[in-house]
Amino acid sequence: MKENQAQQLKEQILKSHKILITAKHSPAGDGLASALALSLILKKFNKNADIIIDNFSVNENYSFLPGIKNIRPQADKLKKFTLNVNIAQTGLEDLAYDIHGSTLKIYLSPHHGQFEPEDIKLETGEFTYDLIITVDTPELEALGKLYDYHRDIFFKVPLVNIDHHLTNEQYGHLNIIDITASSVSEIIFELAKYLLPDEIDSEIATCLLTGLIDKTKSFKSASVTPHALSVASELMKLGANRKEIVSKLYQTKTISMLKLWGKILARLQSDNNLKIVWSKVDLTDFTESGANFKDVPNIAEELITSSPQAEVIVLFYQTNLEEAKVIIHSQSSISALALAKAFSPIGDKTQGYFSIHGNLNEIEQQVITEIKNQLAGFKQV
Repeated sequence: MKENQAQQLKEQILKSHKILITAKHSPAGDGLASALALSLILKKFNKNADIIIDNFSVNENYSFLPGIKNIRPQADKLKKFTLNVNIAQTGLEDLAYDIHGSTLKIYLSPHHGQFEPEDIKLETGEFTYDLIITVDTPELEALGKLYDYHRDIFFKVPLVNIDHHLTNEQYGHLNIIDITASSVSEIIFELAKYLLPDEIDSEIATCLLTGLIDKTKSFKSASVTPHALSVASELMKLGANRKEIVSKLYQTKTISMLKLWGKILARLQSDNNLKIVWSKVDLTDFTESGANFKDVPNIAEELITSSPQAEVIVLFYQTNLEEAKVIIHSQSSISALALAKAFSPIGDKTQGYFSIHGNLNEIEQQVITEIKNQLAGFKQV
């Protein structure tokens, strides 16, 4: 990270009044924790900031993070609209409105005369936010419905893009990208040292150390660098509770989750030539183990962590007798979304998600065949 980038970020923060922080759909711990840390940093500047993450729900493992319950799962009122009525010639006797289904009807009673169509104008107001900051988001499409339904705000409002992925598409007005960093939390820490040199408190430090530990699998992954270890040391000196973080992230597995994990391992399949592993969970597995759908993201992370040699990891889980959901994770240069493009996945280049109707075994065969074909095609290029 360059000092001039930190200065540019500070300038954007100081001239903003309402700030939107967001991250990719279904963010991992690093994206989630860095967004929360950034929100706490902005409060030090007395700035109003909202965190909106598409379809967000609180994962129990991260429930200890400060401010997590304030994250909103969808955007409302990003832009205001004004209905202007010229009453200079008519005056106004009465105003009322009613809603019929999806239609709003507004009733205007002039004091005298009548309204003409040219008396009524619809005016587009300003956006609710005057600055957007994305974290751990390689491309805008990874924001899910927040981007799909509100594309205009991302091109008309200043946008700061903070990430460490090599595949980041540099879509921001200000791009703070450091591919040498082990995590986005590491980048946020360096920014915080510039923005608030003497005000990084224990809450900010706890968020950032959580992101760093989560991203590096408690400093076991290949992405760990001497600088990452140095940052972790500094964060603990600032009050981050490593013991609590590790306990919440890695020592909270219930008996039901362990039982479900056992079933996944028992069904694990692989293709060593294409470096792909996959497994599946059916409705009976959830019933017998006592686990539920909310446990699946944590189980998927376990599968990813336990498959360091695999380039693609796929997990199927049945949500009803006629439908299954699929998580596909890519640890290679090949995009997860490209591998599963036939199924219109959402997510980003690292991890994609989609639902598909049919019998679980048939779904497994169909999806794995498609992914294998895609992998074989990419490897031949």
